[in-house]
Amino acid sequence: MTEAQRAMLWCLPVFPLMAVVVAVISTDAWLFPDGEQRAQLAAGWPVAGALWFRVVLGYVGALLCLGFSVAFGVLYAREIRFVRAVRRRAAAAARGAAAPGRPRLSAAHRASFAAVLDGDRIPRVMVVSPRGIGRSVMAAAYLRVLDGAVFMVEARGVSPQEGRVSPLVQRDVVVAMGMDKAPVETEQVPAKVMAAPVRAADLVVRIGCPDSFPVPRGTPVLDWDVPDPIGADLLAVLTIRDDLKGRVEQLAADLGLDRPSLALRDRTIPRQRASVAAGRATIAYPALADDVAEWFATAEARLLVEIADAPLTAATVNGRGRFAPGLTMPWLASVGAAETALQAELRWRAVTGADQARAEESLALVVEWLEGAGVLRPLSSEQRDALCASGTAQRDHDHPFDQWPRGLAGEYPAMAEMRFSEEDRRTWEVVPAAALRVYPGLATEWAGEVV
Repeated sequence: MTEAQRAMLWCLPVFPLMAVVVAVISTDAWLFPDGEQRAQLAAGWPVAGALWFRVVLGYVGALLCLGFSVAFGVLYAREIRFVRAVRRRAAAAARGAAAPGRPRLSAAHRASFAAVLDGDRIPRVMVVSPRGIGRSVMAAAYLRVLDGAVFMVEARGVSPQEGRVSPLVQRDVVVAMGMDKAPVETEQVPAKVMAAPVRAADLVVRIGCPDSFPVPRGTPVLDWDVPDPIGADLLAVLTIRDDLKGRVEQLAADLGLDRPSLALRDRTIPRQRASVAAGRATIAYPALADDVAEWFATAEARLLVEIADAPLTAATVNGRGRFAPGLTMPWLASVGAAETALQAELRWRAVTGADQARAEESLALVVEWLEGAGVLRPLSSEQRDALCASGTAQRDHDHPFDQWPRGLAGEYPAMAEMRFSEEDRRTWEVVPAAALRVYPGLATEWAGEVV
């Protein structure tokens, strides 16, 4: 019996007992008022009304207690039926009578889940394995990576162990998933599959436990036959991981999700900033070869973040150093900062060699294209000199002499100088009117700014 079932069992006698006590007290106050109450009743109806109010309120409370007891009784009965069904099916599976698995969703189930996706609420996906510490958590992690904002995913077990899972038990699973940048939580208490969560789920995926528990009619359900990674060697775990990865990608394609690929190149990097304008230019994109066009879009997304921050960058620069009289910096976009962010993204996606070179070259193509469209404009010599001077002023402010690291006293000033001056030299002016003409979506990101 689970903790939830024990709690419901304790609640069952409590609420009926409360209902009886409250009803008895209210009835006694109504039929047998004491002397003081009789005197108050003889004085007029307001006191009598107050007594009636207390009596009626008592009976309402008793009815509520009875309602709660009935609700808990129904829930407990459902859980008991569910547990018995699980045990009965487990015994049938032990005798070799398990139902065949369903590796793919039917057309009706795909349509059912698509209708939920188009609704207002967030769909719930439940992934279940026998122990809830291996296959289910791996598949759930991939589903969250795929598009965690589209649906809620939870991993459960048919017969999980009590208490927290030792990190040594999940060691190879954690290593294999970490290598693919789909981390799983460790030292968690595995959740047991129960009737209420199963009824609330919009999609159930059972891995290695076909027909192990009942699923409501009409709820899409998948049964995947995947070996258990717990206790296997790392090479076997990597094979199981790739199998689950392919199945999750197929599921995403069946459901019509926008991001059906789990390849590192196609994933959204965690905590990476993005602009709503990326890929939505109103002018024609330059004609490029396929291998370059792919990285052109990535470079455009990184540079658009800097363009979206152009008002903030200008305000920061104008307040950090001394300029010539009457000189104020326009809106600024740092190509150097965009290149730094692009290189970090390429490292995360494990992109090297020719692809890395093409991606870095694509940023120069994006700058050239936006310059031709009038979105970016080179700074004048006076502006660039003043910008570099403000970078030196900012360096002196952020890195005062008394805070230089020991052992780097000779190198640190040059390192700090490079940090600011390189970005300043690769900064462009953003022309707001032209930027809004090419990317109307920037208007939402520049809301409140004077354009």
